[in-house]
Formats: sequence, structure tokens, C-alpha cells
Amino acid sequence: MLRLLADLQFAGAPDDALQRQPAGYDLTLQAISRFSGTGAVDLTNERRVLPDATPVPWPTDGSLARLSPGGYLVTYNEVISVPADAAGIVLPRSSLMRCGATLHSALWDPGYTGRGQGLLTVFNDLELYPDARIGQFILLKMEQQADSLYSGRYQGENL
Repeated sequence: MLRLLADLQFAGAPDDALQRQPAGYDLTLQAISRFSGTGAVDLTNERRVLPDATPVPWPTDGSLARLSPGGYLVTYNEVISVPADAAGIVLPRSSLMRCGATLHSALWDPGYTGRGQGLLTVFNDLELYPDARIGQFILLKMEQQADSLYSGRYQGENL
């Protein structure tokens, strides 16, 4: 079941009224980075290595960033706190897909708080302005509160 977001606050949102949607909340673009290293994933996270990422600079005149096809790490403006009885997911906005790009996200566990990130995959040259609405965050209500809350490496990220 989808949970309504009316009671949630999103610190860092450029325009709360514009970003609130009937079934979710639009996430906006704060920063873009290009992967510049090799990552590693294992079973226990003992050998996990996050790849280096190089920020894509915004033009100094406040205009748009031009992205060529590839994968990019994006950071959202909004700080999100997932309630103990819900899990969150981010889906791409349809306008982003119609421009030849998509947004990928992992599940946002109950108890997570932070300024999250996503994987932007660009298939066609793409131009993005600062604060562009690129994804929609939705909450899935759980039947009961989680037995334990998120306490992993990304708790409080980008705050």
C-alpha cells in the first residue's frame, strides 16, 4: 500500500508545493558526479569499495550541465527520513525518460535519514539545470513497524 507523504517534511526542497505529487514527492538535482574508478561489492561489505567519482561542475552562470551517454551518480537536494513503518523507492520522472535517460535506486530502508543518491543512466545527450526534478520518491507502507531500523554506512549521508 502506498503511504501518503502529507505528514513528511523534506528539508532542502527548492519548492515544496511544486514537488508534492498525488502519489509521491519529486526529488531535485543538487549535484552530479562521473564515476572515475573501480568499485567492488562482496557478501559482508568487508571488501566493499565505492568507486571514486569526479564532480561534474555546474557552469558558473547558473545554466545547464550537458551530459553525454554514460552512468552518473546524482545527489538529491532533499533530506529524507523514512518512517519506521515504511520503505521508500525512487522512480524516474517520465520527462527524464522521454529525454533518453533513467534513474535507478535501491530500496530506502525504514529509519534511513539522509540526502540520498541515485544512478542516472543517460542514453541520449542530456541537458540538466540545477534543481531539475528528476525522480519521484514514494513510500510503501508496511503492515507493521520494522523490527530494526537502518543503521548502515549511508545513515546521515550528505548531511
